[in-house]
Amino acid sequence: MRDLTRQLETQLHSFNKEEAGFEPRSGRAAVAIMIREGLDATEMLMIRRATREGDPWSGHMGFPGGRRDPGDPSNFSCALRETEEEIGVDLARWGTPLGELSDVNTGWRKDRPEMLVTPFIFQVTELPELTPNHEVDDVVWVPLHFLLDEGNREPLEWEWKGQKMETDSCLYASHRIWGLSLMMIDEMIGLLRR
Repeated sequence: MRDLTRQLETQLHSFNKEEAGFEPRSGRAAVAIMIREGLDATEMLMIRRATREGDPWSGHMGFPGGRRDPGDPSNFSCALRETEEEIGVDLARWGTPLGELSDVNTGWRKDRPEMLVTPFIFQVTELPELTPNHEVDDVVWVPLHFLLDEGNREPLEWEWKGQKMETDSCLYASHRIWGLSLMMIDEMIGLLRR
């Protein structure tokens, strides 16, 4: 399934992101969701974060991005800086901004501070060779039609403070997609289904 990029761009033009309604106590972060028209399908770039002690998202599938630094003039510039640091892509040169999704609150767990993450969507037609840094274990292009297919959803059971928890997830080519990343994807998929 190709050419979903134009459809997404059209929906983003009339999209009003949901405001969080609070100022996060632990700061802000931003990520870049890169979309391209692949040979057979519209694809989205995801990274698998490196396994690192103390990182609550260690080993998870996500998007290039990270915490906003005091030197970042905006969330958008944070997404640009972090993408270049993590995978070596200067989106100011290689990407076309299509819009942004609603901020995602990381504070859904009491043991995690509230931080707001802003997802920005970019179209890319060509890219330089990707050069992942020490924070990234893998880079994967995921077809959007895979994510649009509800049949690819399955429950994921995980443990938190001795309690068994269950959430939605997708397994693509041995990569488990869930949590904050899936929340962002779900909003984007919702736009494509309009």
